[in-house]
Amino acid sequence: MNILDRTIELVSPMAALRRAQARSALDAMMRYEAATAGRRGASWRPVASDADTAADPARQRLAFIARDMIRNTAFATRVQAVVANNVVGDGIIPKVRARSKRSRDSMLASIEAHCDTTAIDADGRQNLYGLQRLAMNTIVDAGEVLIRYRPRDLSDGLPLPFQIEVLEPDYLDVTRDGVLQGGNRVENGIEFDKFGRRVAYYLHAEHPGALGGLRNRWASYRVPADRVLHIFRQDRPKQMRGVSWYAPIAMRLQDFADGQDAHLMRQKIAACFTAFRVAPDADLAGTDPEDPAGLATMSPGRIQNLQPGEDVRFGTPPGVTGVEEFYRWVMRAVSADMGLTYEAVTNDFSGVNFSSARMARMEMDRNVSSWQWLMMVPQMMQPIGRWLVEAWSLVNQQAASRVMLDWVPPPRVIVDPTREILSMADQVRAGFASRSEMIRRLGYDPERVTEEISAERMADREGNLVFDSDAGAVAALRAYPAEEAPAQKEKTK
Repeated sequence: MNILDRTIELVSPMAALRRAQARSALDAMMRYEAATAGRRGASWRPVASDADTAADPARQRLAFIARDMIRNTAFATRVQAVVANNVVGDGIIPKVRARSKRSRDSMLASIEAHCDTTAIDADGRQNLYGLQRLAMNTIVDAGEVLIRYRPRDLSDGLPLPFQIEVLEPDYLDVTRDGVLQGGNRVENGIEFDKFGRRVAYYLHAEHPGALGGLRNRWASYRVPADRVLHIFRQDRPKQMRGVSWYAPIAMRLQDFADGQDAHLMRQKIAACFTAFRVAPDADLAGTDPEDPAGLATMSPGRIQNLQPGEDVRFGTPPGVTGVEEFYRWVMRAVSADMGLTYEAVTNDFSGVNFSSARMARMEMDRNVSSWQWLMMVPQMMQPIGRWLVEAWSLVNQQAASRVMLDWVPPPRVIVDPTREILSMADQVRAGFASRSEMIRRLGYDPERVTEEISAERMADREGNLVFDSDAGAVAALRAYPAEEAPAQKEKTK
């Protein structure tokens, strides 16, 4: 402590303590180069706000920018499509577990009638798997999506008495904010109780940006939280809402699009330079004022006669170099920021071999799996599964506990089937994994696959057909090559 510190200590010990604590914290911070303030760190914007306070001023604008880029920038559209294709694909399908085969078959029939058709869509346009893709697209561009439960009467003639509606986050009435009389608080149009649980959402009657909804664009109403699903990728604790996935790459993608336009314009300008005739002014008399040299048109093999003192000079167009390296660098950065592979985003497979493609694909698969199992399945599919079971229970007068739904993501793309399928088979033979687990990894329902294989083998034996996929039939055929197998003898008798 210096003289000033000792003087302050005599006058105000608390002030002296705060000075000592501040000095200690500053000394600790100075041990980390990244924490120091200076020219190299001038571009950082460190703030002490929580996730939503940091995002609120920019969340809606980021969503609007992302949608504009998707409309007008090809690679922005491609990024959204790659994410949706891998996370949802043809659909995250339900797998029924039940106490009896009868309950399972009944639940499967209801799912196929309701979810595999447009009956589940309140707008009557998509089946369940199309709604999954629509929701995933909205999550990518806006950072979040709302799914609203719409109850229906049994008299409406639907296989199950409910529908769902996919809504953009624009429907949230963010002007609703404050503390209610009962002690609940509303933030960004979401109502929380005193324990921090979501109890309701305030939704606009129509999209605020709809031209036909100007009269009701600001009207909103309260919808209980058990009728609304709010799906987003949560990156920080206590985060209430999502942020557009394009936030880290928007500027880079825009620079890429501007660079493409600049290079194309440069090429256009270069193509405009042809030939220039240099001649004394006296020689131009009596010629076409718009084309004094007769060079309006040029053709291959043409011989141009020049008068004494005349000269024809060709323009040197500006060269275009480094374009391919620039494109690749930008798109590699964009792909890495999004957690995708460069090859998947660009369809550029030059210089790729099996090992490099597989390593890149493995890392991307981890990201896709986390988006499936940490976001889409728990936030969207499991609640919809509960709605399906409740509706089935109501229609069939059965206890809801008799059936349960699991969800199977779409099959993972196999880079090299000849190698990977054999590896999966070896894992099953060695006991490291079950056959059902491998079937689930491929995106299929093990029980349904087993039933189909059993039915096929029964039909093969009835038709006296033997395929090498049926090891038992092949073994029997080898044991009795010159006569009928025992099963066939017994059938003949």
